[in-house]
Amino acid sequence: MQVSTLSQSLALRQSINDMRAQFDDLQRQLSTGLKTDSYAKLGTDRNLVLSLSHQLGQITAYTNTISKTQMRIEVMSDALTRVNTIASEAKTAMLTSGFELVNGKQTSAQISAGMQFDELVNLLNLEVEDRYLFGGKDTQTRPVALPDKILNGSGNQAGLKQFIDERAQADMGADGRGRLTLGTAGTTVTLAEDAAPSVFGFKLEGATSTLSNATVTGPAGSPAALDVEFTGLPAAGEQIAIEMRLPDGTTTTVTLKATTNNPPAAGEFTIGADTATTSANFQAALDTAVQKEAKVTLKAASAVEASNNFFDYAAGGAPQRVDGPPFASATGLRDATEADTVFWYKGDLAGTPGNNMVAQIDSGRQVNYGARADQAAIRDTLKMSALLSAVEYSDADDLDQRASYNALSSRVGATLSFKGVQSVESIVTGLGLASATLAGTQARHDQTMATANVLLGDIQNADPYEVGVKLTTLQTQLQASYQVTAMLSQMSLVNYL
Repeated sequence: MQVSTLSQSLALRQSINDMRAQFDDLQRQLSTGLKTDSYAKLGTDRNLVLSLSHQLGQITAYTNTISKTQMRIEVMSDALTRVNTIASEAKTAMLTSGFELVNGKQTSAQISAGMQFDELVNLLNLEVEDRYLFGGKDTQTRPVALPDKILNGSGNQAGLKQFIDERAQADMGADGRGRLTLGTAGTTVTLAEDAAPSVFGFKLEGATSTLSNATVTGPAGSPAALDVEFTGLPAAGEQIAIEMRLPDGTTTTVTLKATTNNPPAAGEFTIGADTATTSANFQAALDTAVQKEAKVTLKAASAVEASNNFFDYAAGGAPQRVDGPPFASATGLRDATEADTVFWYKGDLAGTPGNNMVAQIDSGRQVNYGARADQAAIRDTLKMSALLSAVEYSDADDLDQRASYNALSSRVGATLSFKGVQSVESIVTGLGLASATLAGTQARHDQTMATANVLLGDIQNADPYEVGVKLTTLQTQLQASYQVTAMLSQMSLVNYL
């Protein structure tokens, strides 16, 4: 029998060491689930693994962005859905409510609007993860001033109520005729604007007449003037309609009808015995009609335009204040400053409001999303609620105040109908489309990640059943090798002599 040589013994020991190392590696695979503990041991597959791992890292970053963006969009959508509901409720209330002053100054619809105004400011100042949502790219500044500051001002800073008061003085004029003057020369009655150029009060637009024996000229000149010359007596039932433009861009018409009744009814003038008396009667009736129209539609339109002056400004702009005092004779507006006026919006003003936020959701793909408090539909909802909160009345039995309230109500309702312009609902729809884009991209990322993980698993993951079989086999081999080694270590040449 051959006696084991030293080299054979060493070879056996090396074989055992190799099996032991293989055994340890199989145990590691079983505990970690990975075939190797380094990319270098993957051979030619290592480049694929590195590429897939990098791709998965990028996708993970994109999915984190998508998750945060989805959360912000959801919060914004919920808030703006409520804003849309408030706009609808305010419109309905103003178009259906009566003129009953529940607190001596305002109607129930106005009081509700005040509470809604507070809620709107809170909604537009929503903050998520230390980010204000409705300030555009400026996420660290509260975008909307507090309700009391907006309405009443602060210190030397004027608020909306002061804007309305100053604008009313400028539009009504010192005599309450809406910055119009009336005069008679012979049998010619002249109705004229008091100054040119001027942005305040009534603006004469035109006139239509069926009056016989009367010549209507204008409006023409600067300031614009309208002449009505009586060359004879008109017939009963004939009339003249004078159209005037109001500060908020709407128009109103003063209509006077000739009558033989004396005294005449509202909207009529008495045909006198001669042209001089008739023209005097016409001037008196026109004066009364103009002052009444000033108390009704001009006052309402002035309040609306004052709110426009306060709320509507863009980047580089400022609220527009009446250039006074004195206000009753002012002819123009001036830029407000932050020293004398509350700037209601403090967020980002750059670019067009809306979709100012950008989310990177894939390689080379971004989604623009968001809404800003100064976006037209949102701003108009806030503006109308603030306007209703600011305007006050004094006598529920005053027919002119009732009519002025109705004129204001119709303007608020028209603004909150969002006809022909972007609505709050459409902004919510836009956010929904952005959310759908994010969801679709997330689904694609999930599919890509699943596929990549399968590929990585095939390359990197160890089959526990296969590893178990190998361990069992190797364990048997090791035991046999250890037994052989043990037997050899106890043998010597004496055993064969």
